[in-house]
Amino acid sequence: MKILVTGSTGGIGQWVVSRLLEAGHTVRAIDITAQPLSSDYEYLPGDIRDIHLIRSAVQGMEAVVHLAAIPYDGDRQDEQVLDVNIRGTYTILLASQEAGVRRVVNFSSINAIGQAEPTHPGLYLPLDDDTPHHNVRNYSLSKHVGEAMCSAFSRRGVFSAVSLRPTLVTHPGPAKQHWWNFMPEEAKIRFATKDFWSYVDVRDVAEAALLSLTAPVEHHQAFLLSAADNRYHTPTAEIVEKYFAHLPWPKISREAYLARGEYVSLLNCDSAKEVLGWQPRWSQFDPAAGYMS
Repeated sequence: MKILVTGSTGGIGQWVVSRLLEAGHTVRAIDITAQPLSSDYEYLPGDIRDIHLIRSAVQGMEAVVHLAAIPYDGDRQDEQVLDVNIRGTYTILLASQEAGVRRVVNFSSINAIGQAEPTHPGLYLPLDDDTPHHNVRNYSLSKHVGEAMCSAFSRRGVFSAVSLRPTLVTHPGPAKQHWWNFMPEEAKIRFATKDFWSYVDVRDVAEAALLSLTAPVEHHQAFLLSAADNRYHTPTAEIVEKYFAHLPWPKISREAYLARGEYVSLLNCDSAKEVLGWQPRWSQFDPAAGYMS
């Protein structure tokens, strides 16, 4: 399959490109500043908001994997997050429609749910893909709108779309390299709580992108991605009791869900498993995964 990948040299993008090439696909890649990491694929420097570039880049492609985005709120101006993430995604979808692309894999985020907002009125456990959205911050809003645009474009009948919602993405290697490990312990706990103590290995994310290219999806579906265990290997029952005791369990009893494992993730990824055929393979607590203390 011929696949256009945007954001190809980012922290997730380079793993996605590598996995697609490994699977035998032909890759054309776009990134705004970085140089290509390999001579095994075609590389085009440029901005995803440039409709002329994107229209040219998508010609002859059968699928698009769209990762390019500003990945968080922070010191960047608010309008830049919205402009790049929303207008850039619109440009990708429009050009894909015009070129007759058959599948778009859109990288969304757990933040599309707005799960980190203390004012969220509809949260329940475990979080799943039906959790209602409550978007306040611009990054969260941009991912929510991106999914809505995928849904709208897919109804036009040219392509189907998959939105992937990874939680905190971790990479194998020395743990001390991860920026959150430089936080004070109290700050790390607050940070973990916003994502319900979840994480996902980048290799599992790349595998989800590969599977999404051929999964039996009509129109548009979105899928949470999380490792099977929680981020700090604290017993999940203790996490629930200390941080989330106020949340209801409307779909499965607390006891039945926690019986899945002592450290079971509070993100239910059953939809990704059933539709995409995806399974989280890697745990950062498994010595074979390549995480080093």
